[in-house]
Amino acid sequence: MFMGVVGPYDEKRVCKIKCVSGRWVGPLCSLEHDSSRFQSMFRPCTLQSLGKNTLLTYRGRKITPSPELEFPHGSELSARCDRPGKFKLLGDSTLTCTNAKWTGRFPVCIRTNYYSNYSVDAPPALDWWLAGGKGRVNASGDLILLPGSILHLDCLFPRLHGNPTWTWTSSYRQYPTGWAIQRRARELRYRLSLYYAKPEDTGTFTCTAPSGHDNHLSITVKDVTCPPVVGEEPLQVHGDSVTLGAALTFSCPEGYSLRGTDKITCLPSGEWGSPVPWCQVVHCPVLVAEEPSLQLQSANTSYQGAAVFSCLSGFRLSGRSVLHCTANGTWSEPVPTCHEVLCPAVQAPQHGQVTGAATRRVGEAITFTCTPGFVVRGHALAFCTHDGVWSHPAPQCVRSCAHPGEPEHGRVSPRRPRYHVGATLLVTCRPGYRPAGPDRITCLHTRRWSAPLTRCVPAIG
Repeated sequence: MFMGVVGPYDEKRVCKIKCVSGRWVGPLCSLEHDSSRFQSMFRPCTLQSLGKNTLLTYRGRKITPSPELEFPHGSELSARCDRPGKFKLLGDSTLTCTNAKWTGRFPVCIRTNYYSNYSVDAPPALDWWLAGGKGRVNASGDLILLPGSILHLDCLFPRLHGNPTWTWTSSYRQYPTGWAIQRRARELRYRLSLYYAKPEDTGTFTCTAPSGHDNHLSITVKDVTCPPVVGEEPLQVHGDSVTLGAALTFSCPEGYSLRGTDKITCLPSGEWGSPVPWCQVVHCPVLVAEEPSLQLQSANTSYQGAAVFSCLSGFRLSGRSVLHCTANGTWSEPVPTCHEVLCPAVQAPQHGQVTGAATRRVGEAITFTCTPGFVVRGHALAFCTHDGVWSHPAPQCVRSCAHPGEPEHGRVSPRRPRYHVGATLLVTCRPGYRPAGPDRITCLHTRRWSAPLTRCVPAIG
């Protein structure tokens, strides 16, 4: 902070300047009796619009004028024509903002004879090409050449209307001029050649037509190098030249994505045309299990990470249970879905019934019974499993024999209410007794036993 005398009435104010992004901003001043409110003493400039074919550059970046765009006091804009040589710039190539006003003549780009069939009533167009070396047009429309370059500068004017004149501001040497020797060019191109350019050749080269119209191109010969580029790991830089017009390209290893441009070019200003990019670890989008029955067990969204899904009990997963995050930041498969597991419908066996036939969900059970005179062959109870199949196949209802009763002093086995056809009963007597007949009887298809139930009689001797 400092004390200064500012304003039209020499009032004292407390002022301060601030360093913002490497540039001094201010001064911001307040009245001495109220030092808490600081206001800029200089107002910014705005720029409504410029003529067609005029390009503006601010701090090395092209801009498009608009009422919302403000430039702080002290800002400098560079102006040039869209196609240097094909248009002629009238006015200043640099505008400076001074307290809400632009200093300098506003630039206007007018058409040359290139757009009027090479009329003698328009300024002559200029064209240039390099036979060796490098050159680029800067933000102000000047041609920047590297030392040692060979430049041919053509003034486009119909030869039948006379000879144009080349003049230059450099006093270093004379430059050969004359009509181009190529068959198609010698009737239109009046050429100035600059061989093996040196810094002393720097200057303005003007072509004046016999009609008095002229056009010019400012040339600066100098070494232009951009600062070495050292990218943050793991950025991969391709190319090593840092001279005017040189380009560097960038890439990232698998699992990283490039943030920014993949190519930068060394500009005539000695700056790179774009910021150096960087590599960002690839992350896949966050996954959400939207279905109530779908469960996201775990998810690692970084490159090569995995997301694991499962379903609630009673549901089956449709799709991949494990998804992987790929190098391009997408998941390897779509998010799976869950479908309710249902066991197939069951028909009642012949001569029987099924209870719970509408039940088909996992864990639920059905029971089978048979009509009188028939018995279940198989399992009378079945559960719906997680695989969507019944724990046991549907049984059969087969003809049966009634329980024959128990012999006195003995027993039969196995003991059941009814016995299916083919079942055999064993008669066992108590100690001291023996079967009076066959100890085995069989249930016949007629639903009768093969013999009457054997009696148990006392054993003799």
